[in-house]
Amino acid sequence: MIAARLAKQAMEHEEGMNHLWVRFELPRAGSIKDVRLTVDLPQGVHRSPNLNGYPETDCGAILLGDSPEGHDVFLELYTEEAAACGRADIGIAVESKDGETEVVAVQSICISLELKAEDDTEEWPIDEEVVERVKSLQCRLQDRAAEKAREFVILPPIVRQRSRDFADWEKKYRIDYSFNHR
Repeated sequence: MIAARLAKQAMEHEEGMNHLWVRFELPRAGSIKDVRLTVDLPQGVHRSPNLNGYPETDCGAILLGDSPEGHDVFLELYTEEAAACGRADIGIAVESKDGETEVVAVQSICISLELKAEDDTEEWPIDEEVVERVKSLQCRLQDRAAEKAREFVILPPIVRQRSRDFADWEKKYRIDYSFNHR
C-alpha cells in the first residue's frame, strides 16, 4: 500500500517549492529485497535528492534496501523556470523483488499537483502534518550531523627508527643537521 501527501496541493509554476511525503508498506509474504522507489514528475517540476539520505541511482530511483518494514520518504519538489499552469500528475512506484523467486512486485499510484501563477497563493491550504514531519526529519538529521562533528580520533605519533647517516639532500634541508654536525 502506498500513500502520498503534498505539503500544498498547489505550487507556484515558476520558482515554487513543495514537499512530498511518500509512505508505503510492503506485503509481509516471502523475503523481500532490493526495494526501490521511483517518482515521475511532470514537465518543469524537479526534485532534490531525498531528504532521508537514502542512496539514489543515476536515473533517480531511491534505493531502500532489503527491509520489509514500512518506509517514509520525503522529497523536496521545485520549479525553476515557468512550467505550464494547470493540473499535473505525479507518478509514484515502489518495486521490490521476492528473494526466493526473483519476481518483481510493483505498486504504483498517481497524485495531482496544481501548478498556478504566484498571484493565486493566498488560498492554498497547507498540510500541517507533512510540514511537521519534514521539520522533525531535518532536526534529526542535524542532530546526527552534530554528533558526527563532535567525534574525533586521536592518532598516535609515528615513530621511525633511523640511522645517524643523512643523505646529501637531508644535510641541505634538515634544520637539526646543521646544528648537530658542525
